[in-house]
Amino acid sequence: MKIVRFHEHGGPEALRVEDVPDFAPGPGEVRVRAEAIGVGVPDKLMLNGNYPWCPPLPVIPGNEMAGSIDAVGEGVTRFATGDRVYVNSRELPERGGGYVEAAVVPEDIPFALPDDVSAEQAVTLGNYQLAWLLLNRAASPGADQSILVHAAAGGVGNALVQLGKGMGLKVFGIAGGTEKARCVTDLGADGVVDRKREDIGARVDELTGGTGVDVIYDSVGGPGFQKDFGMLAPMGIVVLFGYLGGHPDPNVYDAMRANFGKSLAMRLFSIHVYDEQPELRRHAMEQAIAAMAAGIAAPQINARMTLDEAADAIRLLETGSVTGKIVLTP
Repeated sequence: MKIVRFHEHGGPEALRVEDVPDFAPGPGEVRVRAEAIGVGVPDKLMLNGNYPWCPPLPVIPGNEMAGSIDAVGEGVTRFATGDRVYVNSRELPERGGGYVEAAVVPEDIPFALPDDVSAEQAVTLGNYQLAWLLLNRAASPGADQSILVHAAAGGVGNALVQLGKGMGLKVFGIAGGTEKARCVTDLGADGVVDRKREDIGARVDELTGGTGVDVIYDSVGGPGFQKDFGMLAPMGIVVLFGYLGGHPDPNVYDAMRANFGKSLAMRLFSIHVYDEQPELRRHAMEQAIAAMAAGIAAPQINARMTLDEAADAIRLLETGSVTGKIVLTP
């Protein structure tokens, strides 16, 4: 059986394609034969040694895979061979394990897939799970409110735009460049800011008629983070859930105090807050699966590559040009 793993931290060149004996399910376990494997930022962070939840070396990266069960262990009752399922390593004690032709997991880990959700679509579900939590737990904008999404052309950005529109929100996105801005428009956003050629604050002011937005979802952070507070409506909230642009200036209070009359708020959000609340985490995933089955979540696939090309997939991810998801096939 083919697997991809790294024995030391580094760049894409550290990934090795290896042949190992087939994994066999033990009591209470199932084996999932992969049809699609998702490539994401955590895979790159694991490889670089910058992911706190990375298991000990050697590591098989890959947090999402989907396929069919082809073997079951003794005592398994929840699934049978032939069942279509999706596996997310957030449900496992350790992250990763997806860059394989087949994976063995406890029977209570996989999510059953409806017939109208393909394996390729399924490996984007982690983005929609996170987006659902951002929209329903980190902040809870109402149907008459507006949101602004940084990095809207990325995987989680795509999911926030689509689920936000499905909730009846007014959704604005920020993207870098004409092609990415067009992608966000095609997703159904009510307005897009091209940060490469437009002033973000001025454009948001124009899009909202000067009122600002109710919630800003920021996965970028970086030196421009404090500008978020000037784009909020009264009682608005910034949700910071990533640091693609680096860590922001820690003295964010000055920016909030400059808008004191608006009673603004900020939340640092990590999905790891649900590490000890599996029922809530799984509920969010079930909501994401339902949204995908209903056509509300319609993932964009950027590239399809083979498992042998995993290193090239990481290189593509590192270019910053990706809109949507990179998918590996065994």
